[in-house]
Amino acid sequence: MIERYGRKGTEFDGVFFTEGPISSGVKLGELKADSRKQNTNLDELKRQLASEVKRLGGNALENFNYVQQGTVFSFSSVRWRATGTAVRASETGSTSLPPPNVG
Repeated sequence: MIERYGRKGTEFDGVFFTEGPISSGVKLGELKADSRKQNTNLDELKRQLASEVKRLGGNALENFNYVQQGTVFSFSSVRWRATGTAVRASETGSTSLPPPNVG
């Protein structure tokens, strides 16, 4: 665990993941990633989310949540769903990051 933006969390591919809200930053949008195959590693979903956060111009994902779901065909086969909000976070409440590059 590391602490940034007043929250404890982890970092993956240069993006800070935290399960709670970040008070200093700009909200960029809600994100969701679902596994497309059985027994997907959670890191694969975090990689997808980190990529999307960066595409939106962010550096953090707040309210990160992930759940395992059994499939209809077999409850021993697990699929993941991960959600959160992309944020351009700052330690001081203002941001020096450039505007998001949405294209």
